[in-house]
Amino acid sequence: MADQQPEQPVADTVVDGEQESQVIEEAGAEEFYQITVNLPNKGGKVQVIASPREAIQDVRQSIVESTETCIHSCFSLAFNGVKLNDFMELGDVEGITPDSELDLVLNNYTEREARIHVNRLRDLLAGPAKLNVNAVGIDPAMSFLSTVSGHVEEIPVDNATYETAPTTVFSKFDVNASAALSDFVPKGLERTPVQCVKSIALSGWNPPPHHLRLRGDLMYLIVTTLEGETVQITSTATGFHVNKSTSNHFDPTPRQDSKAASDHSLIVLLEKVSPMFATNFKKLQEFITRHHMLEVLPVTTAQPAYPWAIQPAPHTFDPTRPSEAYLNYGTDSVDSLRDWNDELQSHRELPRTNLQERVLRDRFLNKINADFADAAVRGAMDVVNGNVVALNPLEPEESHMYVYNNIFFSKGFDGRNTFEKLGGDDAAHVATGKDLEGVRTLNGVDVEGLYTLGTVVVDYKGIRVVAQSIVPGIFRQQEESSIVYGSVDNGPQVKSDEKFHEILGQAAKALHIAEHAVEDGEGKSTNLWTSFDTKGLMGADGRRYLLDLYRLNPVDVEFLENDIAAKDNIPEYPHKLTLMRPELMLLFWEHKLRAWVQERALEIQKRAEEKKALEGDKETKETKETKEATTTESSEDKKEEESKEEAAPSNPEDDVNILDFELSFNVDAFTSVKTPADSADAKTQQEQTVREASKFLRENVINVLLQDFTAYVVSPIDGGSLTKAMHRRGINMRYLGRIANLAKESKGLALVHIHYLAMQEMVVRSVKRIIRKAVRGLPTTHIADCVAHILNCLLGHELNATPVATLAQDEYAYAAFTPESLREAIQSEVLLRYRFELPEGFVKNIAKEKKVPLLRDVCLRAGIQIEARDYIFSPLSEPTTPEPAAAVAAEPAAASGKKANKQDKADKNHDKQSRKIAKSKKRATTFEPSDVLTLLPLVKQASTRSTYADEAFEAGKTSLAQGHRQLGLELLLESLALHEQTYGFLHPETARCYQALAMIYYHADDKEVALDFQRKAVIVSERTQGVDSPEALHNYLNLGLFEHASGRTLTALKYLRHAIQYWDLIYGKGHPDSSTADNNVAVMLQSLRDFDNSCVFFERAKATQELAHGKEHTNLANCHHVLAKAYALKGDFETSVKEEQLAYDMYLKLVGAEDMRTKEAEVWLLELKNTAEYTANQAMYEKAALEQQAQQLQQHQASHKATSLSAAAAAAATKAALAEAAIRAANADAQVGSKGHLSLNELMDYINSQPQGSSAGGKSKKSKAQASKRVQKK
Repeated sequence: MADQQPEQPVADTVVDGEQESQVIEEAGAEEFYQITVNLPNKGGKVQVIASPREAIQDVRQSIVESTETCIHSCFSLAFNGVKLNDFMELGDVEGITPDSELDLVLNNYTEREARIHVNRLRDLLAGPAKLNVNAVGIDPAMSFLSTVSGHVEEIPVDNATYETAPTTVFSKFDVNASAALSDFVPKGLERTPVQCVKSIALSGWNPPPHHLRLRGDLMYLIVTTLEGETVQITSTATGFHVNKSTSNHFDPTPRQDSKAASDHSLIVLLEKVSPMFATNFKKLQEFITRHHMLEVLPVTTAQPAYPWAIQPAPHTFDPTRPSEAYLNYGTDSVDSLRDWNDELQSHRELPRTNLQERVLRDRFLNKINADFADAAVRGAMDVVNGNVVALNPLEPEESHMYVYNNIFFSKGFDGRNTFEKLGGDDAAHVATGKDLEGVRTLNGVDVEGLYTLGTVVVDYKGIRVVAQSIVPGIFRQQEESSIVYGSVDNGPQVKSDEKFHEILGQAAKALHIAEHAVEDGEGKSTNLWTSFDTKGLMGADGRRYLLDLYRLNPVDVEFLENDIAAKDNIPEYPHKLTLMRPELMLLFWEHKLRAWVQERALEIQKRAEEKKALEGDKETKETKETKEATTTESSEDKKEEESKEEAAPSNPEDDVNILDFELSFNVDAFTSVKTPADSADAKTQQEQTVREASKFLRENVINVLLQDFTAYVVSPIDGGSLTKAMHRRGINMRYLGRIANLAKESKGLALVHIHYLAMQEMVVRSVKRIIRKAVRGLPTTHIADCVAHILNCLLGHELNATPVATLAQDEYAYAAFTPESLREAIQSEVLLRYRFELPEGFVKNIAKEKKVPLLRDVCLRAGIQIEARDYIFSPLSEPTTPEPAAAVAAEPAAASGKKANKQDKADKNHDKQSRKIAKSKKRATTFEPSDVLTLLPLVKQASTRSTYADEAFEAGKTSLAQGHRQLGLELLLESLALHEQTYGFLHPETARCYQALAMIYYHADDKEVALDFQRKAVIVSERTQGVDSPEALHNYLNLGLFEHASGRTLTALKYLRHAIQYWDLIYGKGHPDSSTADNNVAVMLQSLRDFDNSCVFFERAKATQELAHGKEHTNLANCHHVLAKAYALKGDFETSVKEEQLAYDMYLKLVGAEDMRTKEAEVWLLELKNTAEYTANQAMYEKAALEQQAQQLQQHQASHKATSLSAAAAAAATKAALAEAAIRAANADAQVGSKGHLSLNELMDYINSQPQGSSAGGKSKKSKAQASKRVQKK
């Protein structure tokens, strides 16, 4: 019987290891160049591994980021004496080979390059966890991988070499304790780097006077070294030098005394000036290299993730920080002023005739979109904070418009009554999100000649702000409107430009949008592809722009007609802009296409059968002579006819041309748009199509999603993953209530957690709306108080049933909230938005049962960052201080020496100090305003996707699934190169590619490569999706399995504990998928001979399965079977027999006696019973023998009449002999019953060797000594 193995990570395909290894070698043989770079000034050589598809600037960036060459930032690469263009690909360099040499050529500095060089030094000195006070939140793009692993790489070992169980991170783990929020940030996180200088600042002598600029002076710096010396430095075109200036005397010329120093690199200069800088900079580099490269790189092409719970680093003094604007953007900040619209549209117009041009175009588009989003977020925050003057200050505040940094800003309110009949501000709020969705959809179609605006939606401090790039000429006063397509003034006049209509037809064909006629206020009929409300503008630059794209998809008419109106106790829905999602339209189109293909195939098959029957009738009427003549045909002709018949397609669907299929949607169906009388029939047919799509959503798609939930094809663990699962299938969030009802009505336990999670998500979204409304318009000084008060009413009612706002004032509505009124508001909001009535007391119960998961979801939804500490939620609860996961993770890494010990002591002292503070300061409420650290902007952007990278990725997965392994792997490697070039290393899409490739290499048994890809997947998912995101957890669990398979089980357990801790914070206990993690932990502990703890985790996995599936399910039977083996290894044969009996009975009832699982359980049950009986009998026999020996000794001593031995001494000797016999008997019992030192294979050999009849099928008997002998490794 094979040893229990960890449950394998879910893979898209499972491939054969040996064949896959060969494929990988073939596919990856020429994928990378190993380039040698010759450093200047006899600095030696460095090796750079790069793909031939990488751009030269990527190679340059690798050199800049390397610790060996980080001193250089202003240089070019040359090949054979010719400088290379930064934007050309490495493989396109003429004459280059995989082992060529490049020269690093130092360039002269410009002011911009000098500023970049100084910034680069500041970034290095700040270390991996750079404190960026100018970020929109605290601790952006964090990664804990190096901290969790303990910065020490474990040497692979064979677990069979362990004589006893080693200390692991689970040695003192309490499975019943809840994860502590204070451990959200691992205790071993190293934030403070080695100090190299006291300060680096811009000198007061800046900027250089004009006559010195002509001599090459760029800027002046003042540095205070660790030795306490102040040094003035001049930056010139050729490098840096120490000058003669002081605070009172200006002389930027080089010093000539013993302190004279100059170099092209500022780092090298400081090493010459300060010996302590040289020493500590080496230590700093070692500190940085202990982190993975992707942990250090900045996130530039995606929105960085901000953790919701943080432990903020202390604010430090930095004289250069106020000058960062100059170092980043120059003296006049011209670098920050960009024509965003022109850049966006110019990049869209880049050529795309070949793959290289397409990749370059996609790369530029992603970068400009990321830069625009960053500028838009900062601008939106300034708008909300009142730092930008409105263009129309005399109008109501809701109608204000702003222009800042060449970006147009407006607020998501119905300031001009455009949506008055659709729901006012609620409809306007929805329209902004749908407009962004429309922009993203059109960008995905990417029709040449059709342009959309750069668009970002930002929710900040309760206000939604829309940021858009500016259409050239839109603010100019023109005699004629620039709108040339769609409604000009919301009804009276409709235009349709012929060229615009032609270009839009291409997009409409891809999006399955129907051309339809509309009637304007004058009764004139106009044909449009887009909605009546969508507007086409002709910009001053001659480009055609499409605006107001919120109606790019049709109305959800079934919801509009059945669920909008008020009925019973449900109020009227807040708006009528209930549109369907683009994912649903695509699903419905594909559904109708499949039905049409099947219908046409049946028609083709029917015609073919009729034709065949007709030809058969003709043949029967042929004359006998004709038949005889036919029989004289040559065999060659017969073979030719037979081959033609065989060549005919066997599947009629192959003859169907899908290009003949037509299905499109009228986006103005079921709206107030007027239709010409002659188009009534077409309108009726189009409305029927839209109605079918709406019914398809309610009657098919939602049910299929629930089926996937039931089969655990999809298993969300938080509201965010549930939202993604719904959106991927085109289900709007307004159907959360419907999903909760259907989950409740379903039979069985499979959807219990979905029912609960759906209700929790409705509560969270309602709280988000309440907080958004409460903080809107509040003074900044009251926002933290408002958030803390609402959280107290929601989660702290057990500690304080009547919380009072700290800064309570009658004019602010939030101060009036009580726990009861907040629960009523939540119930009303859920009823209004989701047409669902929460069970009585649900809000109070969920706030009691799932405090931290609910707190997490509210913080993520509302953009709140709070302090990571153990909050007191009830009078009886105290902040728990369990053993920190990261601190335990560092224990096996004791080789790190004194530094680790100092860190541990510091952590312990910090914990003691925290406990003292907590005891000395008793809180009246759970949350205080000081716990709320900041409010984050919630950002939605219309990011573009690389079609070619995605297509290569999907094609690779499909090829692997079809068995074409070589082609599949080549496509995946090609996709990875495209992802890295298009999105960059730090992007969620790149993480997905890393994870897929890691799985392929894992199944190919190339474990080290798999580990490398999986580590990258972990880091990228942490930094771009969140340290506690479901994606990061999934990647941590897979990484743990890969490490275990590579012989690093101790490290694997660190990753699994980290994931399990976050799982508890995200969902709590009892999620169906958590049993897989528990099972894997148990198996790993079992391989380390920690049988006691392994049984604990197997028991918890069994309890979770019972909770998810009930008391009769094959999964639960599997758990009993595994537990029986675990207890057998532990030596507890009595419990083992009980577990195996339960497994056997369950298998017999559920799958029958002939199933292999039932037969295996039966064999195990018989063997375990025999072994249990034998061990019990053996223990009894040995105990009886020892007692008999003691009695004989007592009799012998009683009959002995030695004068030297008194009666008292004899009695004492007898008592001691009896005690010794009892101890020996107990030890014999334990030794016979305990076989914990055996693997399952050895244990089975031991079981089969016992002298018990022929219950094992007549297997040969072995002696006990042979059975207990360790003869093989696991």
